[in-house]
This record gives sequence, structure tokens and C-alpha cells, in this order.
Amino acid sequence: MTRSSFAIALSTAGILAASGCASGGGGGGAPGAPDENDLTRSAELFLTQAETLGMPERYSEALDAALNAIANDTANALGYFLAGRAQIGLGDYSAADTLLNRALERYAAYEQDIRVERERAWIDLFNEAIVPLDAGDNEAGIALLESAEAIFPRQRPEALINLGVSYNNAGRLDDAIDAYAAALEVIRGPATATADSATAAGWREREATVISNRATLLASAERFDEAEAAWREYIADNPTDVPARSNLASVLSMAGKPAEAQSIYDELLEAAEELGLREYMNIGIGLYQAEVFDRAAEAFRHVAEIAPENRDAVFNWAQSLFEAQAWEELVPVARQLQELDEWNKDSYTILARALLDAGTSEEATDIYNRGEALQFHLASSQLQPSSGGASIVGEFVNVCVDAGESIVVRVHFNGMDGAELGTTEIQITAPDRDVAQAFRGDFSSDEAVMGYYYEVLNPPGEPCPVLP
Repeated sequence: MTRSSFAIALSTAGILAASGCASGGGGGGAPGAPDENDLTRSAELFLTQAETLGMPERYSEALDAALNAIANDTANALGYFLAGRAQIGLGDYSAADTLLNRALERYAAYEQDIRVERERAWIDLFNEAIVPLDAGDNEAGIALLESAEAIFPRQRPEALINLGVSYNNAGRLDDAIDAYAAALEVIRGPATATADSATAAGWREREATVISNRATLLASAERFDEAEAAWREYIADNPTDVPARSNLASVLSMAGKPAEAQSIYDELLEAAEELGLREYMNIGIGLYQAEVFDRAAEAFRHVAEIAPENRDAVFNWAQSLFEAQAWEELVPVARQLQELDEWNKDSYTILARALLDAGTSEEATDIYNRGEALQFHLASSQLQPSSGGASIVGEFVNVCVDAGESIVVRVHFNGMDGAELGTTEIQITAPDRDVAQAFRGDFSSDEAVMGYYYEVLNPPGEPCPVLP
């Protein structure tokens, strides 16, 4: 069966406005209280030049002055505070974190000033990360977002949400799950309670998306119990979300709970007007996995009727009828599949078996022999949707084509309404006979890709000889 993949939506957090600047230290007094001196005043001057006059080289001079101030008086919180700010400017966020913590240990009244410095650095890093992320440079974007969290950890959800997306794009599934979990902790925690009303409302609006993204990744990681709990949590607040209910049923099916899954699928099929092609496809896959083949066929039929050129929908429909041994019903579906997938030996086998069991043995033999005479097979095909189109991957299995001969395959892609979105052509150089060779074709589209079918533009002339 062909599995549909759940798309993960990118949460783009936009450019944030910076908070106000931190104040410098006041006069001395209690042990550790900020105490200005020539070294701290020099550090403050260099920081002002770096931050307001665009002189980044001054950060190193500010750091040297602040470190000398610390060396002269290890109890003075101001030296640590200024050194922390300098390290932020130099991009050493781990060192900055340590220095600011030490300043706070020595002078508790620095709490708000330090928070302002940390949040300002977080905002700068977050905004800087948007550029490489939009350009597809996950590695650079992740490094910046991780630095943002290092200097201002678990205080805002936006970087954590984008880390969830970026980690997933980089194949770091567990890290993505953890990032989403951390974002939920922030949204549900004291940071939201103390934020201004507009900011808090914006964060709470993201909660449902974060839960569903995390639930999807938990299922991909085969952490089915956690995925089930996450989807149930989401559905409790979004009971009319049909895709979410379908995803819960899919998780239950994969977790070995077919009866619970089927109950949800049956409810969904009864509300057919609410379903889209992807929901029908997911329902069919779940019912097939639960071995409820007749109802799986019903779900796939809905997809194929709307999108008759969706090869996977027609194949899944035929396969479900095959497993249900509904031979007469299978015959026209198998004919449709054989036309869409004429270079796949399985299409001929399914049609031949349907014809044979439906009592048409002569045609069954002819169809079977045509499958055996194919010069090559396009096998193991798989659609891989993406946010910007889709890719098709598969194997070219050479049977009797001369090695080195060029075969051109045109792939037609269709969308969520079944209409064709466009095509891509793949040129395959035939390997030696009886050898399989992987192929791939990429297709760009602003619309979501739901299905595909093949067309061979230059089929070889003579079929392979069929042994008696």
C-alpha cells in the first residue's frame, strides 16, 4: 500500500520588535552592588560605541576592560554584567550566560536589566535566523535559534517552534519533538501569564498547531502511545477537525488497536461530505491495515472517482478489492489501473487474477502474458510530497532492453482536487538486463501534490519473448 505522509506546517514567527535597553549600574553600597570605576566606565563607553555607532571591534575592548574590572574586584556585579553584554556582542552566548548569572548572583536587583539584555539578544538572533531558514539553510538557521535559546532559555515559544520545524527538516526527529514539547511548556507556563495580552493571545493561538505537529512527529517516531495521547488532547479542544480524527485513527491502527481505529473510520465515512482526498486516503490506509478491506476499498473509491489519474488511489482501491476477493467488482478497477500503470507487472497480475476468478480465463491468460512480455518494469514507485511540490522515486528494472538505451518517462502530477498540476520528464539509461536502477524526478508547485501517473514517451518496439 502507498502511505500518505503528514505534512508538517512551518510556524513562521515574523520579525519581533526589540525591548528597551538595559540600564547601567548605579552606585556602590552593599557587597556585590554595582560600583562604577574607571574600568567599568571604559567598558560602558566601548559598549555604547559598539552598539550605537556600529563599531563591533569595540566589543573586544569592552570585554577586556570588564574582565580587568572583575579581576580588581570579584564581588562587583557591574564587571560581570558588562562582560556578559560584551560576550553577547562577540557571539559567545555560553560565556555571556555564565557572566550574567554571576552578575545576578551578586546583585539581585539586576534581574530586570539582565532579562532585557537576554531578550534583546534573543530577538536579534531569532530575526537573523529567518534569513537562512527562508533560503533553505537549516544548519545555519538551527545554530542561530539554538544560540537564541542558550541566552534566553524557555522564555518565548517562537524559536522553539521554528526549531521543531527545522530539526524535522534536518531529520532530527527526537530533537524536533523535544523542541515542540518545550514550546508547549512556555505557552502554558508563567511566561505567557506575565506577557502582555496581545503577545499572550498570539502564543496561545499557536498551541493547537504545536500539539498537532508534535503528535505527527511522535507517530513518525513510532512512539504511538504518546502520539495517541497528543492527538486526543488536540481533538478534545478541536472535536470537528476531521484530519486530526483521521490521524488519531491511523495512530491507533499502527499501535495495534484496530477496533478503536475502525470505530473512528466508520464515523468519518458516515460524514463523507466533511472529507477531502487526503482524509479518504488516510482512512483507506488505516482500514486496509486493520484488514477491513471492503471499507478500505470504499474510501479509496472516493479518491479515485474525484482523481481518476491518481495512480496510488487506483492501485490501493484495486489491492483492497483483491484482498476482499471481490473479483467482479475488481475487473473494471484493475483495467483502469493497468491503463495508468502499464509498465508495472503487478497491474497485469491483478487484472489477470480478477478476470480468471470472474470466469474470463482466455482474456486472463492474454493479460498475464502481456505483463510477462514487458521490456522493463517501473517498480516500487513512491510519491514524496514537499512544501514546494513533490518528488517521485522508483526503480527501473530492465528485462530485455539493450543496455545503454535511453527511456524517457513523463510523470503527471495532480492536486488535491484531482486536476493536473504539471509534469516532469525523467531520462533513464537502461542498465544491464535483469538489473534494477533507481530513478527520481522532482516537480515544483505552489499547490499541494496528491497523486501522479506515468507515461513512457519512447517505448521500445518489440516485447520480450514469453516462455511457453
